[in-house]
Amino acid sequence: MGLFDWAKGAGTPPCPAGSICSGQSKTEVGKKPGAMGSSSGTGIYHATATTVTQGSGTEITGSESVVYIVKNGTWQPAAITKDGGQTYQFSDPKYPLMDGVAGADLVKDLGSSKRSDIQKNIDANIQKKIDKEPTISPEEKGNIISSAKNTSTQPESGDSQGADVTETTGTRDFGSGRDMQYPQNISDGQDVITFTALTYASKNITGFSFDDRPRVKTGATGGRSKGTVTLPIQSGIKDSNAAGWGEDTMNPLEAALANSALKLVMAGDTSGISDAAKQVQTGTKEFQDGIGAAAVSSATGVKNILSRTQGKVVNPNLELLFQKPSLRPFSFTFRMSARNANEAQSIIKIIRFFKQNMAPQKGGGSGGESANLFLKAPNTFQVHYLHRGNE
Repeated sequence: MGLFDWAKGAGTPPCPAGSICSGQSKTEVGKKPGAMGSSSGTGIYHATATTVTQGSGTEITGSESVVYIVKNGTWQPAAITKDGGQTYQFSDPKYPLMDGVAGADLVKDLGSSKRSDIQKNIDANIQKKIDKEPTISPEEKGNIISSAKNTSTQPESGDSQGADVTETTGTRDFGSGRDMQYPQNISDGQDVITFTALTYASKNITGFSFDDRPRVKTGATGGRSKGTVTLPIQSGIKDSNAAGWGEDTMNPLEAALANSALKLVMAGDTSGISDAAKQVQTGTKEFQDGIGAAAVSSATGVKNILSRTQGKVVNPNLELLFQKPSLRPFSFTFRMSARNANEAQSIIKIIRFFKQNMAPQKGGGSGGESANLFLKAPNTFQVHYLHRGNE
């Protein structure tokens, strides 16, 4: 039984011999953007049959994909792409019944320069099928559908996780190169936030500092990018800047030793040691007792000698000092409610995307990846806030 037998009586979609045939899907076309998001369009049932072309050898150099839709209760050819989904034609000599099958909304969405829902779903369905073909290499997959190609772009400058690294065999499928969004019909004019997962890369040490890591442009794929999720910007997003401060002490003996060491190291001057000795010798008895008690405490590890014997302590010179910068915390909360089966699957994939990229990965060891001697760092996320409106 085909997916639509019960409703449309269309049966199983055509699958010519030797073709790579996708599953059946339903996608809305002709949706109109509005102030509250895109309005509902016309749902059409579609499937594809892809035939590959080969070069002088056995390598795959191109493909033709025919898009079939259910019209008048039967599967009919509606469009064909010969460049991996970049452009579509709606008539072809091989398919004389194709003329006039595609409606105006389908023609517009397949011809859109901005990737429409049906373009994405067609590519995703073909990708799902060719991923199950072990004989098709990644390069050949890019010759079958254009969206499977490595389209990495030049990175922006800055300090982030965009540096080039040597790729290693992963232990999980992170959905590399796949872009996901919620909701599926998000308006082109709505402000969004994007999360791009990047393979972790360490910094190289150069002299007394570390090398910078270039940023990755918005929407870049391939290379270190493991995919991007686009979501509406939520209200209440905030961050905070902070610095680490803490108390610190330095008693007179420590101050004298530090001063002497600074003069010796910075200028080769040994006068600081003799000056400290003279100050002890010419000081009052109380001063000498205090320095002596501090020296004994430092040498023996016994604390609070003066406090126990004379009821006083050496001035600790307690002060609040800057210690380090603090990491900025970010908190995001998104509520996603599926309105159809496709959107439910999209939500599941988005949740899985974040969970997998946040988890440590299997490392290697003397016995290779299977030794599990080490754990590799989780992937990192680069966040972009995008204003896509006209104002």
